[in-house]
Order: sequence, then structure tokens, then C-alpha cells
Amino acid sequence: MESPRGGSHGEGDLSPSPEAVRMLREMVLRDLQEGEEPDLPDDQLRSNDQLQQDEMMALEAIYGDNLDTFGEKSAPRSFQIHVHCEIPDGISVSAELLKDVDDYPNNRFFDTFSVEHLAPISLTCIMPPSYPSHHSPYFTLGVQWLDSVKIYSLCHMLDSIWVQQPGQEVVFEWVQWLQSSTLSHLGFDDGIVIRQPDDSMMDPVDVRVVGEILSVDDVVQRVINYNEEQCQESFLHGLHVCMICFSEHKGIDFIKLPCCHYFCRNCMETYSRMHVKEGSVLKLVCPDDKCGGFVPPNLLKSLLGEVDFERWERLILQRTLDSMADVACCPRCQTACLEDEDNAQCPKCLFSFCTRCRERRHVGERCLTPEEKLLSLEEREKIRQLSKGYTGSSKLEDEIRSIKEILHSSVPCPHCGTAISRVSGCDHTRCTNCDKSFCYGCGKPLSATHTSEQCRRDYEKMTEKLDTVGTVEELVRKLKLGACKRCPCPSCHQITYKVGNNNHVYCGACRVHHCAQCRKVVRKSSEHFGPRGCKQHTVEPEVAKNRPKKNDDSQSESL
Repeated sequence: MESPRGGSHGEGDLSPSPEAVRMLREMVLRDLQEGEEPDLPDDQLRSNDQLQQDEMMALEAIYGDNLDTFGEKSAPRSFQIHVHCEIPDGISVSAELLKDVDDYPNNRFFDTFSVEHLAPISLTCIMPPSYPSHHSPYFTLGVQWLDSVKIYSLCHMLDSIWVQQPGQEVVFEWVQWLQSSTLSHLGFDDGIVIRQPDDSMMDPVDVRVVGEILSVDDVVQRVINYNEEQCQESFLHGLHVCMICFSEHKGIDFIKLPCCHYFCRNCMETYSRMHVKEGSVLKLVCPDDKCGGFVPPNLLKSLLGEVDFERWERLILQRTLDSMADVACCPRCQTACLEDEDNAQCPKCLFSFCTRCRERRHVGERCLTPEEKLLSLEEREKIRQLSKGYTGSSKLEDEIRSIKEILHSSVPCPHCGTAISRVSGCDHTRCTNCDKSFCYGCGKPLSATHTSEQCRRDYEKMTEKLDTVGTVEELVRKLKLGACKRCPCPSCHQITYKVGNNNHVYCGACRVHHCAQCRKVVRKSSEHFGPRGCKQHTVEPEVAKNRPKKNDDSQSESL
């Protein structure tokens, strides 16, 4: 493949190729030495000079942005024009690539992609004094995406155009033909094909073909880079609508994400700062609701500024550590520690602790349950207040309140002990910490023999059995222990019982579900229980404190 040497056209550099200028000067000197350049009278030379001047003025007026004149303005006039082929709707490019596998014939296959912009054809010309009366302009051609054989074919067509209209200005005709007919002349109406260079392409077929031999991979990369640069340039100078604020702005005021969605800078700055302020950094992705592509950190830094970007880094690190099942934070200094069989040692303060209860490491001893830890903390707080006479708030009180809230509105994961609160849905729950499943209704691990649906059916059967005469003694025993609580059915007023911490009660008499907390019929569990409704699991400490006395027990047993 031939690639014009010199400036990079992708960056708008119109500097003539040094090789093209050298080749043209050599052609002019050779024709002068061989007597090819005719000796014309002064009148004819003046006429040719005027025609050349008029043609140059016309070319500058039409192709001023793509025309670069070099050398002295007196004869011979020399210039370079970058000619862009017309591809109004884009065009496909098929590149023949080598593959080191046996699945392709001769280890070759074609990779096809589309482009909206092609690198221009570099037409470099020198007008001799005998042009246009007796001699055509000397020219060279350079094209990034064509091989030497195809460029030679274009040179031959330019010669044919001159032969068809000798004695007339021809440069404008050449440029027009290159713009509109290059692709069809080469058989590229349905797409450009770039092939591996063979031996015939390695030898020069025409001195007017300017360029260097490149591999297909290099040519493809140049075609893609040029297309991306031109698409970005077109985007920056165009008007676009932001899909957040639906306002129209110039492309230079937009932020373009790697997923190719773009939004105005003001909206992206507000959107990014909002998520960082609220701590929802994991949701800081492409605002398009069907995309979810990531936003690069270097782009976020320019949108957020130094302070907010540092907060984003801290939050994203914390969220990453929280999502790792084998990482726990030290309860003393909050340093991230690696967990080893429910134990960890802080690398900063060297505190060795249990990751389940977050107390000092207790190898061989049973870990405290949340209820036991709550009672222990309450006793410690009472002793501290009695000894110091202090009744204000403390970290210990805050921890007690936190544990009470966790026990009130969540169920501990049976695998890792993490408190899980359900918003809606069925009892089949997946722990966000260890990613293991368990039943939210009974708090036990799920297995092939114990499913959430089976657990629900067993619970309904158990509540039905509680209403039978044969289980009265068992019911009274559980009432003594505080395991059950009387909850009259709001539909039929039959006495039903809250078992354990679950407020979802089933009446076996009228087959109606109701809530032990608000005494209302539950039509749909996911709507009744949740953040805006009743808590499905609550502890009843008053049941344990107010256990029936002996006379109450005898009265209950007589029922």
C-alpha cells in the first residue's frame, strides 16, 4: 500500500510531500534536457501565463481550504490539492488480513468495517511555461488506502483527460474526476477492498506514484484514525441535542463517553456531583437508561474537580472492599483486613478480631448472637452510667440503638451473619455480602430439600396445627417461653399466634393472612411489608419480660 509522505492529513496539515516535489522537479529537468519542452514565442508564453494565473485564481476560490501553493509565484507555478472522494452515505472497507490458524484458506480472511471519511488524494502539480497550449501539467498522485497499481490507473486516466482536450486548462477537470469517479473507476462502488501487497506492487509502475509500501494492518489503522479524527471534527462543529436537558448546544460543549453517548457538560457535571454527594458512586455510569457504560476516571476528574474526585476515589474503594466477601474492616481503626475463617488481624493496629461479632478473637468459643451482644452492651451501658452518673449519648448507646434497629428490621444471614433487610419479593433471599441464598421466613440456608416455598407451606401447616386441640399443651409451653404471641384474626376473630419474630400470620380458620403488628389483613406481602409499611420481623421483648405468672399459667392450662 502507498502512503503519502510528509504531513498528516488527519490533522489538517497541507504541507506538500517532499518526495512529490522532488519527483516533479526531476521530471521538468529531464524534459528540458531531452528537448521535450517546446520553444514558444513570447506572445504564446504570455498567453499561457495569463491562462495559468486565471486557473490558479479559480482553483483558490473553489478549493482554497484544500489547496497549498509552494515555490515562487512566477513560472513554473507549483501547488498541491487534497481531493476528497465523494462518499455521501459512508462506505464499507474490507481488509485482507493474515491469520495464523488453519480455519481460513491460505491463512487469509477479510475484516469489514464502515467509514464516513476517507483520507484525501494528494495531487501535486507543476505548470510548465508551455501549459496549456502544448504540454499538460507535471503531476504526482499519493493515496493512503490504494496500492501502486491502482494509483497508476488513476494517473493513466488523468493523461486520457488531457489527450481528449489538448490546449485547454485541465487541472479543474482532473480534480472533478478524482472527486466523483475514483471509486467507480476502481470498482469500489460497493466498498473498498484493501489487499496484502504482492511482488507486482513492490516494483514502481510509474514515477508519478508517490508513497511508501505499507502493510495492510498499517493502512487499516490509518484509515480508521483518519475517519475518527474527521468524525470528531464534524461533531465539534455541529449542533446537537442533550438527552438530559433537551437543549441544543455546539459539539464543543458536549462530553462524549466511550459508549458513544454524549451529553452537555453542565448536565454531566451536575449528574456526577449528585452521585458523589449522595454516595451512590456505583450508579455513576452513562445516563442513558439502556446503556450503563462506565465513565472514565480521567473524565470524572475534569467534571468533579479535585475535592469531589478524591471523595469519589474513597467511596469507590470502600464499595469495592464491601463487595469482597473475604475483606472486613477493623472495628478499631476501620482499616481493610483479609478474613481467614471468620477471623482477621488488622495490619495497621494489629488488632485480631472475629469478623462475625467484631469482638476480640475467640478461637474455640461460641460467637455471640446479635441478641446476646445487645444484652451485653446494655449491661455495660448501665454499669457505665451508674459509675459515672452520665446520662448523655455515647458511642455505646449508638451501637445499642443500631443493633436494636438491625434486629427489628432484618434477618441475619445464616452463612456470614450479615443483617439482611428485605424490601419486597418472596422469601428466597440472596445475601449481598457472601452471595449465598437463604430463606427470609425462617432464616435458614436453602437447599434441595428446603426451599422458600416449602418453608412457607410448612409454616401454614404449623399454624393450622396450633389451632387443634392436640397442640394446646405445646402452645401453652411456647407461650410461657415467649415464642408465640396471641394475634386475633381481623377477619374471623379466631385466636392466631405470631411465631418467633415473623409478623406475617396465617389464620387456618378463614384462610386469611394478616399482620401481627397492625392487626390488618395482608392482601399482598410485598406491598404490606417494607420500608413504607410494617416490619415483617420484629422482636417482642415485652413477651419475655412479662411471662405469665403461676396463676396465669394455670388459667392458660385450663383453656
